[in-house]
Amino acid sequence: MSQPHRIAGKPVAMSQNYRILHVDNDSDMRLVVEMATLLDTDMTIRSVASGAAALDLCLEQQARPDILMLDYRLPDMSGADLLRRLRRDPAFAKMPVIFLTDSAGHEAEEEMRVLDPAGILNKPFNPLSLAIDIRLMADRWSAMH
Repeated sequence: MSQPHRIAGKPVAMSQNYRILHVDNDSDMRLVVEMATLLDTDMTIRSVASGAAALDLCLEQQARPDILMLDYRLPDMSGADLLRRLRRDPAFAKMPVIFLTDSAGHEAEEEMRVLDPAGILNKPFNPLSLAIDIRLMADRWSAMH
């Protein structure tokens, strides 16, 4: 029997490779997320700084991600607005989305939750467990949809 794959010491079923698009205007946060996802060799990540750049990438057939990670506060639109725009396209209706946010407040959290994300991670998060958190949230969300 094969041993389970481990990320940060935790066993994880590695059911698939994931291409992730991370949208965050903070260059330091983009770097932290990129480095944290290196712990899972079955994840590739591409990062952009704005909602407009994310829309452009998502509309390219060959650049379409498997998972979206969105900062709630972007310079040109909110992460929630970006998700609403993307979900108009049937190709994105069943795509897991994880919000990374430092937005405190009931209204912001409620706006994210009504969009049915795979998860909401508050900043700061633990970079050592980020890869496993992404995989677990996306796998759970995909199994439910």
